[in-house]
Amino acid sequence: MRAVIVTNSSNYEPRAEKVGHFLQKHGFQVRWVYSDFDHREKRKKAREAEDHSFIDTVPYKKNMSVPRMVSQYDFSRKVYRLLKDQPVDLLYVLIPANSLTPVAARLKRRSGASLVLDLIDLWPESLPIKGIEQFWPIQCWRKLRDDYLAEADLVMTECRLYQELLHMDSNPDIKRKAVMYWPKEREPEGKPVFSPDRDRLHMGYLGSINHIIDMDLITEVLDKVNQKKPVLVHVIGDGESREIFLEKLKGRGIQAEYHGAVYDEEAKRQILEKCSFGINMMKETVRVGLTMKSIDYFCCGVPLINNIRGDTWDLVEQSGIGVNCSRKDPGRSAEKILEVSEKIQEKRELIRELYGQLFAEKAMEEVLEREILPLAGDT
Repeated sequence: MRAVIVTNSSNYEPRAEKVGHFLQKHGFQVRWVYSDFDHREKRKKAREAEDHSFIDTVPYKKNMSVPRMVSQYDFSRKVYRLLKDQPVDLLYVLIPANSLTPVAARLKRRSGASLVLDLIDLWPESLPIKGIEQFWPIQCWRKLRDDYLAEADLVMTECRLYQELLHMDSNPDIKRKAVMYWPKEREPEGKPVFSPDRDRLHMGYLGSINHIIDMDLITEVLDKVNQKKPVLVHVIGDGESREIFLEKLKGRGIQAEYHGAVYDEEAKRQILEKCSFGINMMKETVRVGLTMKSIDYFCCGVPLINNIRGDTWDLVEQSGIGVNCSRKDPGRSAEKILEVSEKIQEKRELIRELYGQLFAEKAMEEVLEREILPLAGDT
């Protein structure tokens, strides 16, 4: 059995690698098709790896830009050229780019392969501009994805919220659907040990610092906590809005320690072991049910300060693994944070247990075994 896995984003490659290695363990010959452009660093890299093809990709400098859209279209076109005459039994394509969806459908029809579309993010739904979805070019962008979902033998989503937003339950043309949460790329060794500070609350902010995080709500809630108990925010990450974020914290009198982008899992864990909470807050226009940073927090047993709707909001409400924050009453959110801070060790143990059930690599492989392997029997 021959499988091809396609993504144009370096951010999604860890997921693609885990899917491919699972398939190899079950007898598949796997080929990965990636970009030679690093999305994080915004530069091209000379890359070589066994069973991997790296497509010459048009570079871009900004995430929200016309050059990025051109780059995605060009990548999709080159994927078709590369694979159109190649024998394949299972085609696994990570979306976005939305332009890969019609290409995947064409390749399925040409080769007869089983097709899995794995939705990792929703664009244009996550654009931080209200009302923009009514514009014709934006509607065309969305239709690039939506009009071809029914051609997939399986639509995988990284969270349950995406299925709700795309009305999959009411779409009889979608053959099969499943949710597969992200596992971490690499887990730190050993069990994390919480190192509490009696004099102040340590908070972690992990990940990209960009236009979609809700800096105003973050600083407002932390300001109210800071008035009752001193707060120190450990900022782990980088992005175009880093200086703005640090200035907003400083302007509220909130102490911050900037660690930069930390990719070493052990170093990251050592920082998060100090933290009573992890900040997981985005602007309300963003359509995402689960963030990668929240999985990092779960892995280290860190309770959430959250405003992400969908999967994460429900987990916090149902399992008591943090505090869901309301824009209407940030003062009450701050009170809840202080209440939960009194029983952090209990929460950390609960979160680690939840991580093993839903987000560990074993949980991912159980989904793949249940959903992907039956497709192999259909090819």
